[in-house]
Amino acid sequence: MPDTNSSKPASLSHIKETCLYIQNTQRTRAFYEGILGLPCIAELPERFVFFRVGADMLLCFIPEFSANNPILPTHWATGPQHLAFETPDYQNWKAYLQQQGVAIEHEAVWQTGRRSFYFRDPDGHSIEIVEPGIWGDVEEASQGETE
Repeated sequence: MPDTNSSKPASLSHIKETCLYIQNTQRTRAFYEGILGLPCIAELPERFVFFRVGADMLLCFIPEFSANNPILPTHWATGPQHLAFETPDYQNWKAYLQQQGVAIEHEAVWQTGRRSFYFRDPDGHSIEIVEPGIWGDVEEASQGETE
């Protein structure tokens, strides 16, 4: 039963890790490090490969490894997953990826007037590049929660 006498902790600040489930660590590393330029922090072939994204981490696991890991709670997923990266250099990223042979699957203009485009990684995951402010002024909203 929850302790009703304790106060609520401080607000959660951001998502520190995002996970994708992949089939091949080397192919994933070639795409995320080689094309997207994310620094590879760790790789254990046929188990996982991890990338730094600013102050956050993108963790890419072979699903069988994370589903059967005896040390951590099991986790895995199947099928296409989704994540989005934010950049102030939206148009140049779009042009660069097209020059790299990455097909742009869809482009959208959202209610905020900000744009995003979608493409697939080698495992078929839906990857999105978004302009800053796509969710409104998130910094202003999170400051209001702590005041």
